[in-house]
Amino acid sequence: MAIGSVEKALKIFEYVISKKNGARIQDIAQHMNLSPPAVYKHLETLVNCGYVYKEPQTHKYIASYKIVELSSIVLRNVQVREIAHPFLVDLMEKTGMTVHFAIKDGDEGVYVDKIESARTIPTISRIGMRMRLYSTGFGKAILAFMPSEELNSYLSRVKLVKHTHNTITDPDRLIHELSLIRQKGYAIDNEENEHGVKCLGAPVFDYTGNVIGGISVTAAATSFSEQTIVVVAMEVMRTAHEISKKLGAS
Repeated sequence: MAIGSVEKALKIFEYVISKKNGARIQDIAQHMNLSPPAVYKHLETLVNCGYVYKEPQTHKYIASYKIVELSSIVLRNVQVREIAHPFLVDLMEKTGMTVHFAIKDGDEGVYVDKIESARTIPTISRIGMRMRLYSTGFGKAILAFMPSEELNSYLSRVKLVKHTHNTITDPDRLIHELSLIRQKGYAIDNEENEHGVKCLGAPVFDYTGNVIGGISVTAAATSFSEQTIVVVAMEVMRTAHEISKKLGAS
């Protein structure tokens, strides 16, 4: 039932978009073979969500520019991936580790690129997969460089769930670690998502100076000695810096 309702709302939205000067409820009802009250219910949902608005004089429903805004976000993410990709390949070749690039999306990160190394353990990650911010290398790097108000809002909404014995679930302890990450410039996922797997991440910024995502390298925990962490961290931060520069960050 719910899926059918969503499908009808989307088809109504598509019909409204196709009409340059908007569409009346009667026109939509006839096109969709639905009753006017049923159409009105879906239109009100679309209005409340900001996708269409009702023109007061003509009583026609017209598509808003919200869909353009969403499209620009999708296009931006595609463009960001294309810009970052050669740098990610170079990082994989230099470290011999699997490299991820994730974009912040709401309270999570979404993998938009993954460069696998034959020399590291297989990972379950895949492009399009959503991951937590508080327990990942790239995610903690993102959180560390968020504005304080945004970080506090995140912590008020997101429940810190333990996935391994190393996962940080105390907000105060996480805030302290994020402070250290800001000082160092990189973050470590210390087997906080998977036993035996460590990640090292750094933030990526756009032309506005805001953190939009992060890159990370992943390998078996035994691959990260103290000396290795220092060397790999420099490469990860250098790569994140180069990507940020390409995106216009100062």
